[in-house]
Amino acid sequence: MATAVLALVIERPSYGYELSRRFDERFGELYPVSRSRIYQVLDQLLRNGLIEQMPFDPERQSLRQPRPHYKATAEGARLHREWMAAAIQEDPRREELLRRLLATSARDAAGMLQVVDIYERACLNDLAASPPPAETDGTALPGQRLRDLLIAEEQRLAQEMRLKFVAFARRHINTEVGGADGADSP
Repeated sequence: MATAVLALVIERPSYGYELSRRFDERFGELYPVSRSRIYQVLDQLLRNGLIEQMPFDPERQSLRQPRPHYKATAEGARLHREWMAAAIQEDPRREELLRRLLATSARDAAGMLQVVDIYERACLNDLAASPPPAETDGTALPGQRLRDLLIAEEQRLAQEMRLKFVAFARRHINTEVGGADGADSP
């Protein structure tokens, strides 16, 4: 979550409430958090030297209610670039599938098919829950629609590949182990 807040600060320096609102707009569907959690993350980023408070600017900020604005430090920008360039972690659902298959006896075709069925249902649920890219109201930042389209298409293609794996797994389990008849016997 800290990397997401840092990304928002890098994108446009701003104050806590605005960052909370932007976080909710951008990540809220995937990762809903409270406004107080955003302030905790800002404090953490400040302590770690990844952001800093900007000097008070009376032209941009209210004299009655000054709001501290934050910007990324050079170290914060460097760490964010490293994070962006780092290898993307494996899909946790895929890791769970592999753990469950490994925990199933190699001769237990019924057990393997059950694991594949559970995985398929989860994939179909994910696919059904994936919303199409939202239409913008004209206030979107340049590239926002493209970014949203890329994210939606990556999610759709990933689910499509998972479902292709399900068909592959079923075919091979039934061919090589003999389907549900190849279950372990005591």
